[in-house]
Amino acid sequence: MKNNNSTKQPRRPRHLLALSTLALLMSGCAIQPNVSDRVNIIEQGTVEQAPLVTPSKSGSVLREGLACMDRMLAAENTPTTLIAVKSIPDPSGLFSTGTKEMLITALSRMSRTSQAFRVVDYEVDALRQDTVQTLTSLLLNNNQMELRKPQIYISGAISFGDKTVVSKRQSLGISTAATDTGYSWDVLGSAVGLDLHLGDMNTRTLYSGIESANELIVATGGKAVEIGAKATGLPKHIYRVGVQYEVAADNNQGAGAAIRLLVDLAAIELVGKWAKVPYWDCIDYEQNHPEFLRQMRAWFDEASVAERWTLAQRVLQTHGIWNGTADGTDSPAFRKAVTQYQASQDLTPVGVVNFETYTRLMRSFVGMSAEGKLRKPEYADDKLVARPSGLPANEPDPRSIALSMVGRKDRDLKVGESIVVRVVPPRTGYLYCYYQDAGGSISQVYPNPMQPSATVQGRTSVLIPDISKPNSFLIETARGGTENMFCAMTAQPLKGQIPAALTSANLEPIKSVTSLAQVQGAFEQAGVGVMSTSLDWNVQAPAAEPIRGNTPNRPRK
Repeated sequence: MKNNNSTKQPRRPRHLLALSTLALLMSGCAIQPNVSDRVNIIEQGTVEQAPLVTPSKSGSVLREGLACMDRMLAAENTPTTLIAVKSIPDPSGLFSTGTKEMLITALSRMSRTSQAFRVVDYEVDALRQDTVQTLTSLLLNNNQMELRKPQIYISGAISFGDKTVVSKRQSLGISTAATDTGYSWDVLGSAVGLDLHLGDMNTRTLYSGIESANELIVATGGKAVEIGAKATGLPKHIYRVGVQYEVAADNNQGAGAAIRLLVDLAAIELVGKWAKVPYWDCIDYEQNHPEFLRQMRAWFDEASVAERWTLAQRVLQTHGIWNGTADGTDSPAFRKAVTQYQASQDLTPVGVVNFETYTRLMRSFVGMSAEGKLRKPEYADDKLVARPSGLPANEPDPRSIALSMVGRKDRDLKVGESIVVRVVPPRTGYLYCYYQDAGGSISQVYPNPMQPSATVQGRTSVLIPDISKPNSFLIETARGGTENMFCAMTAQPLKGQIPAALTSANLEPIKSVTSLAQVQGAFEQAGVGVMSTSLDWNVQAPAAEPIRGNTPNRPRK
C-alpha cells in the first residue's frame, strides 16, 4: 500500500542543463576577435624578441693558434699569395655548415699582420651566382675587369659523418605502493672527418704531402630524474590524487663548433707545410686543453662582478691601457678602456667584462699543473704574474708598436732599393708615421693621400706604402747613410693638438722640423698618451760615388 502522506522530492528538470549549455555556446559566439584591450601585452613584443645575451666572436680553441701562425709567417717574410678555396661539400648530409666560409675566415686570421694570403672570390657554379658574380661575368666579357689568377687553391670535403658510432645509457627506477622514482642518463657520439688538400693552380695538381685529414667525435648526452607520488588514506568518495615531478638536462655539442675546429686545424697544417714553418708550435699550448673553456666558465661564475672588474683592471695595467687603480670600481673611463681592449683583440666591443673578455684576459696568466689541471693566476706585489706558454716567443709586446721591413730580415740596403715597412699596432687607435731619409729630410708617410685614415685596428698590420694598391707611392733609397721610420700611436686624433705641419699628410718634406726628436717632442707635449717606436736601416752608397750634400729626398708619388 502506498503512503499518500509521504513528501515527494522535487526533480530537477533535465532541460535546464541543455539551456545552460546553449547559453554558454551563444556567449562564446558573441566574443569579438578584438585585441585592442591587450595592447599592454602586444607592446612587449619588441622587448621579448630581443636576445638576452650579447653576441660573441665565433672561433675555436685554435683561434690563438691562427694568430701565432700569422706572426710566424710575418717573421719569415712570407710574400702575399693569391689563393682560391673550392666548395667543401658534405656527402653525408649530417653537417650543414658553411665550411668554405670558415676556411676563408681562418686564412684571413692568418694574414692580419703577415698579409700572407688574399682569397680570390670567384664562383663558377651557376646555382650560386649572385649580383657580384653576375656583374663580374659582364665586366669580364666586356674587358672592363681583370681577374687575377690564384697561385694555389684548397680543395676537399667533409669526408665522412657517422651518426651514433658509440652510445651508452642507463636507467634505474624504484616503485612502491605510493611512490615512483626514476633516474636515467645517456651519451651518444657521432664522428665527423675533414680532408683538405693544397693544389697548384698552374698545373691543377695537388701537392704531395701537403694535406690534412682529421676527425672528431661530437657528443650528445643528458640526465633525467623523475619522482611521482600518490595520496593515500583519503575518504572513498574523494578521487585519488597524485603528483609527478621531472627534471632533465641535455647537452648537445653543435656541429658548427666541431667543423670550425677541424677547419682551423687543417688551415694551420696546410699553411705550415706549404710555408715550411714549425706550425706544430702553434697547436700545442695550454689554451687548447679540452677543459680550458669549461674551467674558465667555472671561475667566471664563481667570481663576483667586482672581482671580474679588478682582474680586468690588473691585466689592462700590464697592457698599458688602464692607468687607474685596480679596485673593481666601475667608471666610464674604464668601460672605454675595456672597449678599446676588446676592439684590439677582435672581441665584441661591449664595454663590460663578459665571459668572452674574461677568457682572453686570463689567457696569459693561467698555467697547467703537473696533474694536467689549470691553475688560477698568481700575484706578486699585487701584480699578475704571466706564465710561460707553449707558444713560440712571437707574442707581440702589448706596450709597443711592432715595426719591420717587408721582404728582408737584414737592415743593409743599397741605393735605389724600395722600402716597405710593416706596422703592427698593439691596440686600436690613431697611427702617425714619419720617414727621415739619409739627407735628413723628414716627411709624414702615414696617413698619406693614398691612406688618408689615421685609425688602425689593433693587431692588424699596416703596410707603408700599401703595395696592394695600384696607385701607391714609393719610398726609395737615394743616397748612402742612415734612414729612419718613426711611428707614434695615440688614443685620440691629434689634429688641432700638434702643429699642423705634422698632420698635413701630403708626402712633402716638413721644413719646420730637422730631426725626429722634434716630432716626438711635439707628440709628448700634446699630453694624449703616446706610444712610439722607431726603425732604422743603413743604405750603402756605391763605391765610386761619394756621399754628397744634404739635398732633400722625399717619397715619390
